[in-house]
Amino acid sequence: MSQVNKSLASRWWMFVIAAVFGSMMVGASVQTVLAASGPEVQRNGEITWAGDGDDDRPRFRGLVEQMPEGGRSGEWRIGGRTVVANAQTEFDETEGAIELGVCVKVEFVSQGSTTAREIDSEPLSDCNGGGDDDDDDAEIYGIVEAMPAGGTVGAWTVSGNVYTVTAQTELKTEYGAFDIGRCVKIHLVVGSTNTVREMETERGYKCSGSDDNTPPPAGVIGRGELYGELKSFPQELVGIWEIGVLTFTATTNTEFKTANGPFTVGEIVKVEFYVMQDGTFLAREIKTAMANWGGDEDDDHSSVRHEGHAFGVIEQLPAEGLIGLWTVGGVPYSVTNNTELRARGGSFAVGETVKIEFRVDSNGNRIAKEIKLMFPQGAPGNADATFVGFIDAMPPTGYIGQWVVNGVEFTANAQSKFKEDHGALTVGAYVKVEYRLNNGVRMIHEMETAVPPGAGDDNFIGNVERMDDNVLAAALTDSVWVIGGRTFVVTLSTRVDGALSLSDTAWVNSYTTATGAQVATRIQGLTLNNLVYLPMTRR
Repeated sequence: MSQVNKSLASRWWMFVIAAVFGSMMVGASVQTVLAASGPEVQRNGEITWAGDGDDDRPRFRGLVEQMPEGGRSGEWRIGGRTVVANAQTEFDETEGAIELGVCVKVEFVSQGSTTAREIDSEPLSDCNGGGDDDDDDAEIYGIVEAMPAGGTVGAWTVSGNVYTVTAQTELKTEYGAFDIGRCVKIHLVVGSTNTVREMETERGYKCSGSDDNTPPPAGVIGRGELYGELKSFPQELVGIWEIGVLTFTATTNTEFKTANGPFTVGEIVKVEFYVMQDGTFLAREIKTAMANWGGDEDDDHSSVRHEGHAFGVIEQLPAEGLIGLWTVGGVPYSVTNNTELRARGGSFAVGETVKIEFRVDSNGNRIAKEIKLMFPQGAPGNADATFVGFIDAMPPTGYIGQWVVNGVEFTANAQSKFKEDHGALTVGAYVKVEYRLNNGVRMIHEMETAVPPGAGDDNFIGNVERMDDNVLAAALTDSVWVIGGRTFVVTLSTRVDGALSLSDTAWVNSYTTATGAQVATRIQGLTLNNLVYLPMTRR
């Protein structure tokens, strides 16, 4: 090889060596940059590097699973890893107190060490891969059976399973306050089997399971029922029905029942339905809900839809006498010469508690049909007053906002409670509203659905053998009546029409509970003159 060729070869090898060495340095530099700009948010237990200009320190985010007893120094279990805290470990609780179930960021003192240089509380979403994307975890529906006393942080029992709610759990109350018996939807922290990332109240039918052994159609995820005002329906019955604020699809498999009269827009119907996977509702059964048996003698009233009753304290009486405008529980009522006033040995006065049965006339006025003085003094339940009637209007989304029941406005906030044991809340639903007066505003304490008067599956006629006409005196609990040898439970939602005494003949509409009890929805005194208007007794 010539001297020139040796020189070229030497230069070529020097170039290759320099190129390789340079690429190694560049690669190392790239790795350093990547490590320094590693992800700020990781899923539970995933390690990255601090890269903050000091010695590169590994760190990760995870849920606190175990803490040292009697202090913070000692062994921790975080995100499935063992972490040791000592007197030099720094704790940052800017994002909330560090406790079991809380998301924290751990920074170790050095690579390979289990000793924490710093433990910081972090938003719960930071242990969940970042963000609030509902696609990263499953939705769990269930009924609240137990919850922490005096707060929300702690152990909750939902449909038999125990879940942990932390200070970082997001709680949503679009459908009212959390309470025992409430339907809720739960999202868990990814990687956890019981730590709640988000929990929200939901409509009752989202938690309804099967009530019989009939196999549901494909695509069914739940079932429910409601009593509501019929807004529109197809002439041939099969097709789209609008009931209350919800829309249902009726098919050739839907069962239609008109024993209580034909389907009529504006009347109350009962619908049993399936909840489909796409969020639509498939009607299983639709029936007219209440018997129209001609027991009402008022010319301007043709349906129990425009009737109601209330319990409350008298706030204002007419200046002279008792005929005129009364205010009870913040609601005005018109008392006429036709109003039956039952003082029962006492006298009507401001501050006394009364029960009012009323009807709503064509002008929207509440005309008192009967007013009874109740004992002892005080309103029923845990509120200032109780109002029972049919929903005229409700908030467009969720349950927070303005409600109208038999023409009376009520306001719900995040502390209001809702129960849907007897159907979903919708326009036309029959409800009992416990409320409090706050600067003239009727604030809902609790609203619950009830079976409408006359909408039970059983009609019965008999003589009254036992009655408790003073439901408030009975410790505000359900009372027991015996009519024709049968026992009936009478609640604050039961409509009792007319003055009844022992041995009087009465018509009772009722339904049977899961325990076999007969709950009366309506009790009406009868005379021989109106017996002919009754529907055939059925069971």
